[in-house]
Amino acid sequence: MGPEVEYATNAPLTELLRSVVRPGDYCTHGRLFLPMPTVDVAGVGLLSFPVPDSQVRALTEAAERAPYGKGTETVVDTLVRDCWQIDAARLRIGGHAWDDTFATILGAVAEGLGFRSGDLEARLYKLLVYPVGGFFAPHRDTEKVDRMVATLTISLPTAGAGGELVVRHGDREEVVDMNAAEPSELAFAAFYADCSHETRPVRDGHRLSLVYNLCVLPGDTETPRHAPDYSAEAEAVARHLADWVDEGPGKLVWLLEHDYTAAGLSFDTLKNADNAVARVLAAAAERAECALHAAIVHIEESGNAMYADGDYVMSWEWRESDIEAMEIGDLYDSRHWLDGWIGADGSRPPFDEIPLLPEELLPTGALDGAVPDERRVHEASGNEGVDLERSYRRAAMVIWPQSNTLEVIASAGIRAAVDWVARQFGVAHRERIEELSARLIGIWRHDRHEREEEASASRVRMLDLLRLVGDAGLALRFLREVALSHYSDREDPDLLAALEMVGEDAAGAYLPDFVAAHFADLPGQTMALLRLADESTKVLTRSALGASIGQAVAALPDALDAERPAIDLRALVRRSPISTACVRDLFALAWRSDSMDDALAAASLLADHPQAVTPDRMVPAVLEGLQGEGALAETQAYVTLWRHAADFLLKRSATPPEAPRDWAMATDISCSCENCVKLRAFCADPVGRVARYPLRKELRKHLHRIIDGHGLDLSHETERRGRPFTLVCTKNRASHKRRLAEYAEDIAHMNSLVASRPCGRQAACQAQMAALREATRAGGE
Repeated sequence: MGPEVEYATNAPLTELLRSVVRPGDYCTHGRLFLPMPTVDVAGVGLLSFPVPDSQVRALTEAAERAPYGKGTETVVDTLVRDCWQIDAARLRIGGHAWDDTFATILGAVAEGLGFRSGDLEARLYKLLVYPVGGFFAPHRDTEKVDRMVATLTISLPTAGAGGELVVRHGDREEVVDMNAAEPSELAFAAFYADCSHETRPVRDGHRLSLVYNLCVLPGDTETPRHAPDYSAEAEAVARHLADWVDEGPGKLVWLLEHDYTAAGLSFDTLKNADNAVARVLAAAAERAECALHAAIVHIEESGNAMYADGDYVMSWEWRESDIEAMEIGDLYDSRHWLDGWIGADGSRPPFDEIPLLPEELLPTGALDGAVPDERRVHEASGNEGVDLERSYRRAAMVIWPQSNTLEVIASAGIRAAVDWVARQFGVAHRERIEELSARLIGIWRHDRHEREEEASASRVRMLDLLRLVGDAGLALRFLREVALSHYSDREDPDLLAALEMVGEDAAGAYLPDFVAAHFADLPGQTMALLRLADESTKVLTRSALGASIGQAVAALPDALDAERPAIDLRALVRRSPISTACVRDLFALAWRSDSMDDALAAASLLADHPQAVTPDRMVPAVLEGLQGEGALAETQAYVTLWRHAADFLLKRSATPPEAPRDWAMATDISCSCENCVKLRAFCADPVGRVARYPLRKELRKHLHRIIDGHGLDLSHETERRGRPFTLVCTKNRASHKRRLAEYAEDIAHMNSLVASRPCGRQAACQAQMAALREATRAGGE
């Protein structure tokens, strides 16, 4: 059945790529560790491996200078070719394992060059001996025998360095290390006869090579006689991509035919038709200014499990052996993405996961009938059906317009896009970095799947990037378009640096809007940033600070309203209550900006919301924290706060709490069951301290809930003797002890109010001051 995917409707490109039917490349090479052949050279004898220097000298003495073709002539010129050769007629190669070894080499060569297995036969031509300094200048092989299409060279084990084989075809070049030093090591390379190639100078030791002519079989007129040339297909694909780019697309993902692991995927390891398609796409992408990468496509799906006959799989009946026969009935969820990125140049770009979007996958139907790489069953609780998860992994070529790289990366999340732009420093020109930063701000989004901590880290990273760019206009744009909507106090240092960058006028216009946007949900963080801006920057003017305080006071009712519904779930999660530090900063900054009318309005609002800003605890702490703000203590706003706290504390603790006169306690138990009636009577008893209730477990639990739910001054334990067990309730003075502790705290805060009394407003506060002194004196006795 295969996964549910939406394929791209790009029939022209599909037809073009499917027309690339010839696999293989102009050059292929490899290295094997196998049982070695016996190599018998007339006049020298059997070679040892690695071939020792004494045998190399003997080979040179038995050899002749290797010539090269010059026009219609064959000449010897050590300035062009410096090596020795021994003709095939003087060589005998055998050994029990050699046929299998050579078949392995010939099979790999045939596949690498794009031939079917069995299309090629190899004819031994020469044994070449390269001494120190030996080389062969760039040249092309002539067709030495009928039906010759390519050359195979096999390096025998010998000590040495250098002597690399360089093969060129069109504008491509392959450099192959042909050294084989291990006793059982063979290095081989093959290339089409029409390719230019050379042997670089041997720097140390020697290089010994068996050279074969590769020929197509007699009567074969279909197998190509030359290196693959996909220039026509590449040009056609390039024209199509150019038209596609003009439409402003995302990306195209071409699934490869062969399986590749994430670790083994590279442009160098692609097989057969995959290799051919990749080379066509590489040439076309370069002409059409597109980026090309290899990647792994991941598809994960989940849904309820069904058998082939349409019956749902139930939790009590399935076995491990059934999993392979299960299919997904109703698809609940699916996720499609790409990772394991490989550049055409072999690099590994740090793109991480990028989503595979609908209508990006090609060719149509490529996954029809695909078998999942993994199936997993999840059982539900009870007698219910089970869920099936299945996953698919396929290698693909991924192409997109180079100009759209930022947008493609941003589809994985803004953090990935920010990191990518940051990595362009030192690689791209300054103008390019500025252009990318501007585009990044334009496409910025707060991904609903991104955790707030990650989102904040992305904004910090971006602010740091903008500081490196040094463009005040870009910084202000980011502040306006992004930071004005999303904020965390982790960003404070970077926000302050950005404000310094944009300058006094822009910062002064921005900060009031920032406060208006964030104060209702994050009052403490917002005021802390405003205080830091006032204390550590030179861009916040007195008028801008006053405007910011005005916005904070305007948003104060919403910040104080604990029942205010959040705009969305994220706002609800992020919301924080007003703190002592927030209120202190609000009044201190109002004083510094001469915004005392706003401060007075804030003081009145706080007095109306004692649950949000407690007059007995928070307000005295705020007033104590404002003592360093000069004449602020003489203002009406300060007096309003002070009197609000003093009146509240005096009303509750002007005199010490009276000790209970007896053991009776008031209750409001509404339950009328027999046991609650007894409990209510026990609470009203002024003398009795202990009551015992022999009850079964559920009735004991009921009384536990009544006692705890009503906060009764009773300890209750179960005495586990006899049947039923007995609930033992004992009266205590818990409420009175709590009230004594509260009174002690109230006296401490009254002392704080005495110390922070309003300056110059003695008449307005005279009555409260006298009452506070009397209360604290009584509390100290």
